[in-house]
Amino acid sequence: MLKAFQYRLYPTKSQERLLESTLETCRRFYNACLAERKEAYEQEKRTISKFAQLRQVKTLKQTNPYAATVHSHILQVVVSDLDKAFQAFFRRVKAGEKPGYPRFKGRNRFDSFGLKEYGNGFRLDGRRLKLSGIGRVAVRWHRELEGQIKTARVVRKAGHWYVSFACEVEQPEPLPSTGQSV
Repeated sequence: MLKAFQYRLYPTKSQERLLESTLETCRRFYNACLAERKEAYEQEKRTISKFAQLRQVKTLKQTNPYAATVHSHILQVVVSDLDKAFQAFFRRVKAGEKPGYPRFKGRNRFDSFGLKEYGNGFRLDGRRLKLSGIGRVAVRWHRELEGQIKTARVVRKAGHWYVSFACEVEQPEPLPSTGQSV
């Protein structure tokens, strides 16, 4: 079972600029992938798969100077997020609900990026979080982490930075029945 733990980050000014730069690079890549899918369908009536767009990460890192400093897993998660948006869109179309086509993200509408594998792009270094390309960021550990860390997502909310860890924990044992109503 996965359980999420969220902690506040306290980046330095230079780390905050790097976090914002990473976020902006992700937003631009998301919009470029969305535009590619939209144009391919409108002009040629063909769909572009998630895996075709995942192959573009390598060329983006070679051609874009901003993307060169961003870990490749971050850009792969951006493609996965876009694919999830399309899957939800097609599920709503099939169910007859109001579908809501995936939107292009404006500057204030894209506030997080993810890392998909512990030890490859992020890891805990003592009491700090080491992010690839950003450095060791101070974390406020207000409670103990449980289980094994699987993924992380860095989020900007209300001008502050947070990290959410998805951890694999054991299934909790149910409490014994007392026979009394609540």
